[in-house]
Amino acid sequence: MGHEAVRQSSAEAHQIGNAAVAFEPPLLNVQGLSIRFDGAPKGVNVVDDVSFSVRKGKTLCIVGESGCGKSVTSLALMGLLPTPPARIVAGSATFDGQDLLTLSERERADLRGDRMAMIFQEPMTSLNPAFTIGDQIAEGIVRHRKVSKGEAMDRALDMLKKVRIPAPEKRLRAYPHEMSGGMRQRVMIAMALANNPELLIADEPTTALDVTIQAQILALIQRLQEETGTAMILITHDLGVVAEVADEVAVMYAGHVVESGPVEAIFEDPQHPYTIGLMGSVPSLGRRQGRLATIRGTVPPAELMPKGCRFTPRCPFSDARCANELPPLGEIRPGHLARCWYAPLEQKRGAAA
Repeated sequence: MGHEAVRQSSAEAHQIGNAAVAFEPPLLNVQGLSIRFDGAPKGVNVVDDVSFSVRKGKTLCIVGESGCGKSVTSLALMGLLPTPPARIVAGSATFDGQDLLTLSERERADLRGDRMAMIFQEPMTSLNPAFTIGDQIAEGIVRHRKVSKGEAMDRALDMLKKVRIPAPEKRLRAYPHEMSGGMRQRVMIAMALANNPELLIADEPTTALDVTIQAQILALIQRLQEETGTAMILITHDLGVVAEVADEVAVMYAGHVVESGPVEAIFEDPQHPYTIGLMGSVPSLGRRQGRLATIRGTVPPAELMPKGCRFTPRCPFSDARCANELPPLGEIRPGHLARCWYAPLEQKRGAAA
């Protein structure tokens, strides 16, 4: 399915579903989350004032280049950030009305792998090489469900079938090194979904895979999500993936959410210069007209972070105000927000003309 068709169908789905979800509270609600690392310059947070929400059965894509804070945010929500050096210094994160940031480690462990689950980037470093695939899937089932080891193994076999691993009975007794990268990632999906979680966080689950396997894994995740009604946060730097799977999008840059909104609004009318730069760098299947756009420069290191908008050194519209005053995440239209002094950017273009 092409990006245009995806955006059109997504827009229709939003129109139909808006009335139904208008009064439904989000499953996950993150507000003003800020995270610091020990030794960072004063006032510089690796994740700074980040807010977003996810509703039941919906997909939020968090997009941005490496180092923007996407994975740190997800690990904080799962309670997997080592403290120290990481410290949550502000904000809240509620899951089904429960404050995640005030839970004890035992309460976190009860939640993690049960109602909340995560798929990591590299399955080879996430799976234990000393245990069989079946044992590793069954372990989480026994931990959170009152079942015997035999019943857990039956459930593990059922999950391997659901993720369409060939010869699942044989793979149940296999070790991670005996499987390909694509099959190991399917195992990670089976493990994450074994207890029917309400929220799934997928941190760039296809990064290490070739293009064909990437498409298969994404289609698999979508199919299982539709079957179970699981909400999902998909972390990615690939806008093609975003166009295919997202309901909502949050664009992150240097620890800030710089733009967020429904996927069709982000693709049809991006309002932050960074989002526009990302869009321009995506290759097209059609006839190429000149070179792909690039975003000049690199993400500034913590000690050189601008006082104001963190995108200032790379932004074609920046001025003294941008360098010295941090813009708020302002609403462009209902549900569509951008952190830019000159959004909507049509005003800036008009003034420049």
